Amino acid sequence: MTWLDEMIHRLIAGRGAQPDGKGGIKIIDFSEVPSDVLPLMVSLLARAIFTTNQWTERSNRHPIALMCDEAHLYIPERAGADSSDAVSVDIFERIAKEGRKYGIGLVVISQRPAEVNRTVLSQCSNVIAMRLTNGDDQAVIRRLLPDSLGSFGDLLPVLDTGEALVVGDASLLPTRVRVAKPSQEPDSQTVSFWDRWNDAEPKADTSTSNAVSAWRQQSFHIVEVD
Repeated sequence: MTWLDEMIHRLIAGRGAQPDGKGGIKIIDFSEVPSDVLPLMVSLLARAIFTTNQWTERSNRHPIALMCDEAHLYIPERAGADSSDAVSVDIFERIAKEGRKYGIGLVVISQRPAEVNRTVLSQCSNVIAMRLTNGDDQAVIRRLLPDSLGSFGDLLPVLDTGEALVVGDASLLPTRVRVAKPSQEPDSQTVSFWDRWNDAEPKADTSTSNAVSAWRQQSFHIVEVD
């Protein structure tokens, strides 16, 4: 119980309660978790946060927004009845339906909205949609728009890089916006194809052995074993 208390406190508590003086935003990296257990791990963490706020006295509840990147991986539209995906979908559906009254918000982020659970998407009161070229993905966004704004979805395949459509409670009117680049750009793993192809020495000539070791150990932190 001591461990659980400390873990939940680190996840939920604000800046002043953190040992390192930092807080506010917590980034939890599941990139090295195997795909077959990823839905279970993410959903159990979300449930721990939700349940803690549910059992917190109303006057002491601190609002929390769960930002679910690559949501189609653990909140899928179709899930087997006895799979870890089904457990994950049940948990996130409950958070989407009941989270607001306990101070829990849900931000669902995905490049494939057609593969994200529709019940969860239907509870989202705001939509920020960037360029989508797939017809199924466009259809999902159109269903989330009011009937009077159905034609607004025709802009989805022609949006420029960095442009987005904003519809919902956060905007007085449906708006087409351009998202400014952050002053500190994220440490993206996206490879620049053109630059790498023009390198004098191919990167793969010296990195494949490390890649195989990382693959076997399921970690980028290589441990040398004699």
